[in-house]
Amino acid sequence: MSARSSLLVASLLVGLAQPGVGADLRVAPEEHCVVFVVDQEPDGKLITTDPVCFPSQNETDAYGRTWLRSVSPAAVSPVRRTGLALASFTLGTHYDGANGTGSSISVVGSSCTGGYWNTPSNWDNRISSSFNGCARLRHWDLPSMVGSVQDTYGAGSTHNLSSMDNKTQSVSYHSS
Repeated sequence: MSARSSLLVASLLVGLAQPGVGADLRVAPEEHCVVFVVDQEPDGKLITTDPVCFPSQNETDAYGRTWLRSVSPAAVSPVRRTGLALASFTLGTHYDGANGTGSSISVVGSSCTGGYWNTPSNWDNRISSSFNGCARLRHWDLPSMVGSVQDTYGAGSTHNLSSMDNKTQSVSYHSS
């Protein structure tokens, strides 16, 4: 082996030994989740089910329709029964990509009266765009509607976040 070939092989071996060089660069698969509002606290905090997630939005939507048809008031504790009326349409769908792309989490309820949802920890500071099911979504910097805000307007439309891009930890849902 020539000196030049030996130097090339040695350079490649050193490069492969460095962290990140030649590493597996797989991207996490998209995940589409849904939570259902089952109650609301006096301060407006929405109480939701745990997220249920699927690899596609179509599977998530189908699960949501099935869940809404299957839940009966008798299956829920008396404390939570009034909340069943709170799950009938998507208040908002939040995406980790621009223009409604990437992974998503949908909040299904029935009231756009200013109630708020705290993102689960794996969605903290991750939202880049949101679909409005309500006339206005207010994206808050911190849990429990604290900190800086950015509103998106127009039920039935998807909006990119600018000042709150990857900075949202709670969202409130409003009729105007």
